[in-house]
Amino acid sequence: MTKKNTAATIVTIVIAALAIATTLFLLYQMSQSEVVENTPGSFIPSDEVNDEMNENATRLVKNNCEVFRVFLQYGLPHEAEPYNNKPDDGLYTVSSDTYKKMADLEKLVNETFVEKEAERILTNAAGNGAVYADQDDGTLGVSEKCIGADGTFAGMDYGFSWTNASVTLLPISNTECDITIELAADDGSGSVAVGSQNSSSANSSSAESAESSAEGQSKSFTVTMMKANGVWLLENLAY
Repeated sequence: MTKKNTAATIVTIVIAALAIATTLFLLYQMSQSEVVENTPGSFIPSDEVNDEMNENATRLVKNNCEVFRVFLQYGLPHEAEPYNNKPDDGLYTVSSDTYKKMADLEKLVNETFVEKEAERILTNAAGNGAVYADQDDGTLGVSEKCIGADGTFAGMDYGFSWTNASVTLLPISNTECDITIELAADDGSGSVAVGSQNSSSANSSSAESAESSAEGQSKSFTVTMMKANGVWLLENLAY
């Protein structure tokens, strides 16, 4: 009888942005046999652990993309001050139906990343202090340091699309799994097709490694998913 192979999983996550802070996903699990055969000595999880890794990787990659967009790329919409003045408290009022208080963002980040990384994102994600904070009236505000001269969020210039991201899961143990993500270059069409990954080039347990192809048509990076106290979390914000 042939032993069922579950050492590596290739999945495709389709991401469609309905709004700045809203992301939908569709997960497809593909054949694993060929991948496993090309990865000698790989850890082979049980079916139960394999399913658990797939489920949590989907959730975490989705959240990772959302955190990247909210804290580094697009930000959240905000209200302009009267006469285009700068806010007295250094915070513009965020106008979002999804994130109304800092606690909403803290929940997203804390449910996605290990404690040290979550604290870094919440307090200094872009390298110039906290991006968001509660205002005196309890509403969420975005730091004026993150708003450009044109009045919009001064986000990172990022030339790759999360639409149809190709994701490879590489289990290391029952409590650790590398996730390699490949993104295609953003051609502005909103629809990018990305091929499946070969798991034989897996990193061991690096927090994150990233490189773009020589042609600039794709970007590949790896982040580690870890389970502690019964909860799977990412070791780093990956992009």
